[in-house]
Amino acid sequence: MNDKANISYPLFESFKDKLKPKRSQAQMVLSQVPVFSQLSWQELKIVENAVHIRNYAPGEPVIKQGDPGSGMYVIIEGCVGIFLDIPHQAPKQLSKLGDGDFFGEIALLDSSPRTASATALENSTIIGFYRPDLMDILKTKPALGGKILLALSEVLAVRLRSTNGELVKASRKLEELTETEDHE
Repeated sequence: MNDKANISYPLFESFKDKLKPKRSQAQMVLSQVPVFSQLSWQELKIVENAVHIRNYAPGEPVIKQGDPGSGMYVIIEGCVGIFLDIPHQAPKQLSKLGDGDFFGEIALLDSSPRTASATALENSTIIGFYRPDLMDILKTKPALGGKILLALSEVLAVRLRSTNGELVKASRKLEELTETEDHE
């Protein structure tokens, strides 16, 4: 019998637990977001120190369509609806996002008007990471800023490919409908 494997050293165990770095909820959530997922815990701590965390009540807008873009958002807890405001109609809900989801990342690259609105659907805790925060990181920690920009580029490329695929599907459906109408 090998009793060595079952021997515990209580003094060492309690000391070892104190050496474990404490991970905040924000760090844990950020580590799951593709823009930040390749960062070390030390780099995530730097990002965490740059972000802003805010609570939103149900019905409270996070961003409004048409407003200048200022940054991206990550949902720590809660639920956010993404809405398209259509003149003379009720807003159309495009998607519903929850814990760990993110949106608005294009605004890290430019301040063009928002193409949709985001509204809290329930009490929500949301991280805001804004363009000036990214610019500060790029100035003070260029390697870290470069890693974030590369990951952001990859996220945008994936989303653009997906959008292009959806556009091709919609275009084919429209062609089919047009052909059907022409034969009637």
